[in-house]
Amino acid sequence: MAKMGLQFGLEKGLYCKRKFRWLLSIPDVTPDESSGEGARVLPPEKGARPNLQFKEMSVRHFNEDVYYPAKPDWKPVTLTLYDLVYNQHPVFMWIRELYTPQLGTFREPNRNDFIKEAILRMYDGCGELVERWVWEDVWLQSANFQTLDMGDSGIVTCDIVLRYARAYVE
Repeated sequence: MAKMGLQFGLEKGLYCKRKFRWLLSIPDVTPDESSGEGARVLPPEKGARPNLQFKEMSVRHFNEDVYYPAKPDWKPVTLTLYDLVYNQHPVFMWIRELYTPQLGTFREPNRNDFIKEAILRMYDGCGELVERWVWEDVWLQSANFQTLDMGDSGIVTCDIVLRYARAYVE
């Protein structure tokens, strides 16, 4: 039986991006290309690419409603980080840039510290960059330092939810 040529390279995985070849970097929280072995950051375990939904507007037209796309709405993304042993927890250091629980102080966020830019890179099997996302105005919406269990010998992780203004592929 002859092949139709509609596999698009999927049968051998030639042109497929793989879910495990990625790295999301946030300055001082997760690794980036320049971070070395001694960098005080948390490597990611799970994450996601940006999620975009367009809000809709309805227009009345005689006896029916017609819908059109309106504002873009970027959805928050959850990032799971391996929680490594450091003197100062990188996620909690990020929280302290805005809020100090010991003193009960909260300061207004600015773009120089709490609000950051994140970069999501996807790689091929040879380590070559195949996709690069830029997330603008990223901030920590929530942090979950996870439950502990004396009967579980698994690795501790930290889930953070990231909010951002917009994202785009370069």
